[in-house]
Amino acid sequence: MSQAIEISIKSLFPERHRHLIINPAYMELDDNTRFEKNEITAFRYGVKWIRGYQLVIGRIYVVEIQSSGKRTINIRLKSLYGINKKVIGKQYLAIVNAIADNYFDDIARSYLKQFENNEPFKVEDVYFNTEGLSWNKNMPLIKWDDVGTKAYRTYYSIFSKSNPTIYKTFECLTDWNTGMIYSVSRSILMGKGLYKE
Repeated sequence: MSQAIEISIKSLFPERHRHLIINPAYMELDDNTRFEKNEITAFRYGVKWIRGYQLVIGRIYVVEIQSSGKRTINIRLKSLYGINKKVIGKQYLAIVNAIADNYFDDIARSYLKQFENNEPFKVEDVYFNTEGLSWNKNMPLIKWDDVGTKAYRTYYSIFSKSNPTIYKTFECLTDWNTGMIYSVSRSILMGKGLYKE
């Protein structure tokens, strides 16, 4: 369900706070970077660990949104030595969920509508059509009844059940639109009765 949120983000620089607005019609950071909803095309997110000499000393929650003009909004939430870890973790989840609810659920629905209308489409490197999917024009199409998927905390994998050496892994933190590929492929498989949660 789309709803607006406003969050004050403490920057990595001391004493600097950034203001983030996620609205059903637009997204804005610090009154100087604004994307209208129809400009937003890609999204990635995840956690980078900050390592000390022999152990993890903190984490950086990363959220990146890309526009059709390849401009990006980069959000970094940092916790060192566990300070404000819970508060920052809640902020991160609120941002990721608001972005998905306000922008990417609609994009996923438009892809699924194309699929219902027998129109092929592409999400990042993955080609979808009524017969199956592929991620390389030179590879054979994996038919829908042969498509297997695995979802993990930080990545998503698609593979051929009959030939598991044919697979592709998508990392949430480094690959654009991993969540979109996950949502669209799983929805198609569920719609065909080929996947049960």
